[in-house]
Amino acid sequence: MGKREDSLGKRLTGIDGLDAVTRGGLPAAGAVLVIGGSGTGKTALALQILAHAAHRHEGGVYLTFEESREQILRDAASFSWGDALTDTTHCEIVDARRRPDAIAAGGFDLGGLTAVISHCVERVQASWVVLDGIDQLLRLQHDPERATAQLVQLGEFCEQRGLTLLITAKPGANGTATAQYLDGIDYMLSTTFLLSADVIGQRLNRRFRIAKYRGTGHVTDELSLLMDDNGLHLPYGEQIEPVGEAPNERVGTGIPRLDRLLAGGFYRGSTTLISGQPGTSKTTLAASVAEAAAMRGERVLFFSFDEFARQIVRNVGSVGIDLQPHLDSGNLVLVARSAWAGLVEEHYLELTRRIEAFKPHCLVLDPASALLKSSHRDNAFLAIERLILQTRSRGITTVLTSLSETDDPVGESTLSHTSTLADTWIVLRYQARGGERNRLLSVVKSRGTAHSSQVRELVVSSDGMDLADVYAFGTDVLTGAARAQKEKEERDLVRRGDFERERRRRELQHQVEDARARLGESRAEVERLIQMLETEQALAASDDQAAERHVSEVLLRRGSDSSSSDASDQGGTEQ
Repeated sequence: MGKREDSLGKRLTGIDGLDAVTRGGLPAAGAVLVIGGSGTGKTALALQILAHAAHRHEGGVYLTFEESREQILRDAASFSWGDALTDTTHCEIVDARRRPDAIAAGGFDLGGLTAVISHCVERVQASWVVLDGIDQLLRLQHDPERATAQLVQLGEFCEQRGLTLLITAKPGANGTATAQYLDGIDYMLSTTFLLSADVIGQRLNRRFRIAKYRGTGHVTDELSLLMDDNGLHLPYGEQIEPVGEAPNERVGTGIPRLDRLLAGGFYRGSTTLISGQPGTSKTTLAASVAEAAAMRGERVLFFSFDEFARQIVRNVGSVGIDLQPHLDSGNLVLVARSAWAGLVEEHYLELTRRIEAFKPHCLVLDPASALLKSSHRDNAFLAIERLILQTRSRGITTVLTSLSETDDPVGESTLSHTSTLADTWIVLRYQARGGERNRLLSVVKSRGTAHSSQVRELVVSSDGMDLADVYAFGTDVLTGAARAQKEKEERDLVRRGDFERERRRRELQHQVEDARARLGESRAEVERLIQMLETEQALAASDDQAAERHVSEVLLRRGSDSSSSDASDQGGTEQ
């Protein structure tokens, strides 16, 4: 739905938050009633508006009914803009207090006051008129209705002349929006502001609310009203609009394995929440992101609520993260503040000032949960939400750390709803096993990123931060000493297997050698037996030959005898 255009002419106050919640300032012609008790900032608000007007060369008339002109200037001098009120060319401060020796008799009308205002307006060419503490005058009017009617006439007088009239008054006895001694005035004027002050957590909390602003859109919420050397501020009054399209560029965390878990790192301009218990290395991880950004030549604003700057530099330096060169180069600004020493709104205001002045590419807030120490939890949550909206609109990559009070990420009790606003949520926790604690990291969510769901061991050493490879054992993931013990057992098992295989190899080798030896002996025996056989065969052949010779010889001998015998036989016959 488009923003409604206002037909009402307006005049800027110069107070950014006020001009934002009023959608452009106060009526350029008409009266504004500012109701507030003592110490709520009514006078400071009116003086600050006139000081900014003087800087723009707009004239202003200030009529005081409670303090002297000297006291007004002395009080204004405590603010950075106080000197502008001494410029009599553009500013007229009139002491309109009743003299102490004056005796009030009957009522009065504002005719004389109107004449004084007309003269002063003409002299400084005024656009603004302030009646501060008008109730001090009106309490002398015995007829409240007449007092109200006269003030309405004065408002009409200023409206006809194109003047913006500010009237400050105390609230009625019942503490409502009705001004003291001005019954019904809040119904007759078109614009009413309510200022209040309460002590919350032993601290003064000023509040501001637009009770009524006819003819224009405006913020109706009750807002924090801060006061410092620069005057009054409405830190949540500014309108935040997104700038450009969501970038697709990835920026690294300084830890390559974490970047791989996040498909390349965080989206530029995104918001990351790092939560965990004390000692889980939230600050160290945030410092790694800051160092990586500074090394890319980006401007980094590091806001710490836990430690002094020099302690952070020393501590992260012990784990290989060197921030000092980037502090020296000006790429890194490290601001340390005590969370308990100020209101949430004061911290937010300082943050926005630093962001506006430094224009960082990367912002680290460590820890954001420390803001809960400042005042009500709702104020801290609102401050974080507003900060996230502002950094997103400016395209600032933001890292918030948060102290959690439980091991269960789902049960985060600190800044739990901030985790719903963050684009990426990283949870750090401990795992106690085997007499030691090991750090674990998991990415609970990362919008627009196909991130890993595995729980990784976060290893912090003098060489920096790294993520160990996942070591799964059954349904569990082992880390630290348990992982080292299991890996040792597996190495021992492998070594035992290697030893057993080597023993078996040697045994088989011996058996082969024995078999070969036995085979050699068998071959030698065969050769011996063959030789014996061949010898036997040779002997047998020799014996056969000898036998044959003997037979031949015997036969030969027998042959001779036979021949003789045959011859004898033949001769005898013949005889």
